[in-house]
Amino acid sequence: MATVNPWKKFIGLLPGGVRTVGDVISIDTAASTSVVELRNGVQITARGVDVAVGLKAFIVDGDITGQAPSLPQYDIEV
Repeated sequence: MATVNPWKKFIGLLPGGVRTVGDVISIDTAASTSVVELRNGVQITARGVDVAVGLKAFIVDGDITGQAPSLPQYDIEV
């Protein structure tokens, strides 16, 4: 059943899942996984081996989706 609630319609347009960027530390081709270090220093294991060691990768719901550009990052507290 379709909803007429505008908020629910808006939420339905947004992409779901967790998205982040991290540096690829190592690759395990046998398991098709990579160890990625996130910006906060936490290391995670992500599925995919498409990005080389030393480069940044986009990670969506634990899957490496592609190479991310190496752009400067700034943390600003307000």
